[in-house]
Amino acid sequence: MAEFQKIEYYDLGLEAKHQRFFKIVGREEEQERLSSVIGRTSRNNCMVVAPSGSGKTMLVHGWAANTQSSLRVIRIEAEGLYGISNAAAFPRYQEAFAGIPSCVLFIDSFGSLIYNKAAIFQQTVRLLSTLVKRSDVQVILGVLPQELVWMEHEDQNFVQFFERIHLKQQTAREYMKILELAAVSFQQGQPMEVSEETLQTILSYAERFPSLGRLPRAAISVLDESMGRASRLKRKTLGVADVLAVLSDKTGVPLQQLEQNDLELVQKLEGELNQRIINQKPAVAAIAGVLRRARLGLRNPARPLGSFLLLGPSGVGKTETAKLVAQLVFGRKENFTRFDMSEFGQEHGWQRLVGAPPGYVGYEAGGELTNAVKAEPYSLILLDEIEKAHPKVFDMFLQVIDDGRLTSGQGETIDFKQSIVMATSNLGVSEILEASKQGADIHGREFREEVLIPLLVKRFRLEFLNRFDAILVFNPLRLEDLLEISKLEIKKIEDRLQNHRIAFRIDPATLSQAIAGMVDPRFGARPVKRFVEEVCETLMTKHLLQNKQETA
Repeated sequence: MAEFQKIEYYDLGLEAKHQRFFKIVGREEEQERLSSVIGRTSRNNCMVVAPSGSGKTMLVHGWAANTQSSLRVIRIEAEGLYGISNAAAFPRYQEAFAGIPSCVLFIDSFGSLIYNKAAIFQQTVRLLSTLVKRSDVQVILGVLPQELVWMEHEDQNFVQFFERIHLKQQTAREYMKILELAAVSFQQGQPMEVSEETLQTILSYAERFPSLGRLPRAAISVLDESMGRASRLKRKTLGVADVLAVLSDKTGVPLQQLEQNDLELVQKLEGELNQRIINQKPAVAAIAGVLRRARLGLRNPARPLGSFLLLGPSGVGKTETAKLVAQLVFGRKENFTRFDMSEFGQEHGWQRLVGAPPGYVGYEAGGELTNAVKAEPYSLILLDEIEKAHPKVFDMFLQVIDDGRLTSGQGETIDFKQSIVMATSNLGVSEILEASKQGADIHGREFREEVLIPLLVKRFRLEFLNRFDAILVFNPLRLEDLLEISKLEIKKIEDRLQNHRIAFRIDPATLSQAIAGMVDPRFGARPVKRFVEEVCETLMTKHLLQNKQETA
């Protein structure tokens, strides 16, 4: 690091000469494009655009090391320019920028300096506007996609000085090569064997947990920490167990859950669901079947892992099924987001889901749906009572289900390919109840095509309905089903009271008699759950108060 007119900079040529950063892997097309832009006599400045952690800095470093140009390549950190908005300090920056010699000037993380900071952006534009017009200086800016969208709204004329180079996602083979080089770099004179299997494990879990960050940075970080752990334990080989221990700490997912592979989880899914979702075997079997095919790679990889429309009366287990699928498939209760679609009944409601465009109130906040999936793509999205949403919302989800992606108001492409989409609807409930009462097959093709579809197309376009992997009907609940559910609810309360060592003993005949009066196909298990909570909480309160009196 050196200083030029009191601004710290890195000479990337010297950094490369002393091998102070990783060798670039791939990116030949982007490097060639960068050389082509920089080599022009006009409009020879560019923005490197990609999500954080995707390799913008590594691209410029690699290009600086490989370029045959005689130009000096200098990198300035954006954080070194934060004082630019200070009126007293601004002349110093003007002097420094006016004195920049012939070079390629790379401002790393430029977007973080100016994003949503109009005053700083305008001051920065004043500094760079003269610089980008010089024939002997070329400027490279590193920005995120949403930062570029914001800049285009704020000052289109400034943005037009720059060509855009959008980084493509690299291949799995290139990511593996990056990890191999990183593993050698991290050894620091202490040899450690790192197998291909271990690197593949790191890569697969870095893809699975976006909370770790973007590839390749996320995988490099996990590798670094895992090798550090193995070194502290005096090991000469980095094993998968070391990696999983680090991943468990970083993600909060129990180690036992990480040790099971995805196919094992999906194979057990149907049995696990049927133990906890009573009398819904046809729907459960259909959900498990779609997700098994997805994990085996037999489905269209450009679509979500699964998309389902769940029909049936209230209280029969539709929402509970969604919660359990999220927990069992993705490993955590947090991988579940519910949207009450009655809140999106107005025409403008869809913008709440994707976010307002630049210049509108709420732009900085982003969209409720796009934010959730961006933060956790491995998640289940539940659209509760979807029939209450505005038709524009249906069109938006048609794209999600069909293409596996959605563009946010901030210009980012949000990936739904690792998500599960479930929607519930109360349409057709009367017909389902009547058909069930008459003993008809409510899961059969005839009932679906002759009764349900004609009802559904009155609210949804047929094109939208056909995009779901399955339209599933949940059975109305019988007395025996409600008794089983009551026992499960009692067990849940016992689990919550483990610290008090409390178990409930209820006479089966008494329980059956009480539940019999609550059988109503329109309301399902909800009255039963309320009854169990009231009875158990009352008994628990009496027990705890009695114990306190006895110990007083």
